[in-house]
Amino acid sequence: MRLRTFVVTLVAVLALGACGDDDGTGDRYSEEIRNAYLEGCTGSQNEAFCECTLTELEKRFTQEEFIAFAIEASEEPPDEFVDITLACLSEVDVGS
Repeated sequence: MRLRTFVVTLVAVLALGACGDDDGTGDRYSEEIRNAYLEGCTGSQNEAFCECTLTELEKRFTQEEFIAFAIEASEEPPDEFVDITLACLSEVDVGS
């Protein structure tokens, strides 16, 4: 996986998805953010990996933190994202 390409794509789809009305203050992000993330992710990864990373992101970051984190990650992915990626890689079969 080209992490930089993935992160840049993620930032672009998040910018589009951030316009929704739901503020994502519950246990899950707004549907717009979730859909934007999954669309961007599944372009380069399998669905199980994308679901895993999204679930972990929702556990660790509020929606607002996630959006800020995604924008900052366009230059260099933060350690938290790398940790989530590695954890999900070990949990799912990314070859499917």
